[in-house]
Amino acid sequence: MTHLKGSNRIENEDHTSSTLLEQNAPSTVLELPTPSTLKINSTQKTKRKLLLLSLLMIVIDLVVPLILYFILSNYIPAFLASAISGTIPFVSIIINFIFLKRVDTNGILSTTGFITATILSIIQDNTMSSSLQPLRQSIHLFTTGLVLLFTLIPLKVGSFQMRPLLYHNFKNMGMGNLKGLTEDEPIPERWERYWRTFVEFRRTIVGLTAVWGFCLMLDVPIRILVIYKTKTPEQAFFIGSIVTFAWMQCPVIFSVIYVKLMKNLLEKRLKEKESNTVAAIVNNEI
Repeated sequence: MTHLKGSNRIENEDHTSSTLLEQNAPSTVLELPTPSTLKINSTQKTKRKLLLLSLLMIVIDLVVPLILYFILSNYIPAFLASAISGTIPFVSIIINFIFLKRVDTNGILSTTGFITATILSIIQDNTMSSSLQPLRQSIHLFTTGLVLLFTLIPLKVGSFQMRPLLYHNFKNMGMGNLKGLTEDEPIPERWERYWRTFVEFRRTIVGLTAVWGFCLMLDVPIRILVIYKTKTPEQAFFIGSIVTFAWMQCPVIFSVIYVKLMKNLLEKRLKEKESNTVAAIVNNEI
């Protein structure tokens, strides 16, 4: 009996120790993340890279030229400082287009702004300078809107075909959460495929570009009306800035409503396409 009790005790101790060892022993089985997790992580990494690249281009195209302009304007004429500063985004446009096959939207807008500032600086000593001063901000907006509308022209030179400027801007930032054929499909190829395949997608980009272009250009006649109704340039500048801010809310509200509407239409189109594909596969198997 004593032997049995002792043996039972030893067996229990062995069982307990083996259990503890099994619990504390490191697992030799690697727990791999699910495919969906891997896909989400790869997509997020791609978007992060695009976002970081976009931020870097903003620094090169906007921040650095502005800093250079404010430094140079203390030593040389304003028009010359503006012209020199504008060469930085202009060179960035060329490098991105030739070597990276990428349309630098920030560089285009920045270069347009510096060209406009250079022209305005040259005629600043003119007798019309007091009248043009309240219009300086609107003229910048006008040129930006003109560029947006110009990119709606379907020009084609060789293998290059013009797309709306907002198309390139959104694509460079990885916006839109477009569904790929595979998770490894590059974002530029997704955008190109959506542009060629879905009319709802094209209408969204074209509509946003057109509305923003017209609204930016219409700020000039609105500001001229404000100047005509006010007595001093200071009043015109102050009231005009408030009117411009209020007016710019119109394309913002339109964009929110229009994008939501077109997104619903596009999702409906995608579901119909998927159901038709499944039905075709089933019919072929039958």
